[in-house]
Amino acid sequence: MKFTFRFMSLLGLVVVLTGCGGTSDPPSDSGDATAQSGSSDHTTSHDDHGHPEHGPHGGDLVELGNEAYHAELVHGDDGILMYVLDGSASKQVPIAAEKLMLSLKHDGQVASFLLAADPDSDDPLGESSRFKSADEKLHDWLDAGAEGAVVIEIDGKSYTGNVAHDHDHSGHDHSGHDHADPGHS
Repeated sequence: MKFTFRFMSLLGLVVVLTGCGGTSDPPSDSGDATAQSGSSDHTTSHDDHGHPEHGPHGGDLVELGNEAYHAELVHGDDGILMYVLDGSASKQVPIAAEKLMLSLKHDGQVASFLLAADPDSDDPLGESSRFKSADEKLHDWLDAGAEGAVVIEIDGKSYTGNVAHDHDHSGHDHSGHDHADPGHS
């Protein structure tokens, strides 16, 4: 299983680093609950996706499996947090994982970063919907615009998502959002 996880992580990183010119398929309209839109007090609707632009904690959303799930990357003063969310990007989904691996590329360098399980108070014993890292290099790379991938296993299936912290902390108009929100530190 470790080999499969590493292989899928590497495969996801290769896809991100080489790029893929295609676009995501729209969610099916088969009545599947994962294609429904969700909302939260801290979210802004994304016109072309039908899901929020930011997660319930104010962070950047990462699409997993054609919107079957999402991850939310919160980059703040308390470290880097990643939440596993449902298809509507509104509810946390606890998973049986001790850590997540985030692979990033920045200035021609590639590095992998581990985010340790940091279970939320509502998560069942042995599962976590929140993962955390205080790694300064990860913080610096995200501040500098590094991009990459995360591979998350949910219910025995691997999901790969493209990661990019798109919130430029300087040189933009700060009047449109509240920097007191956790995703805007």
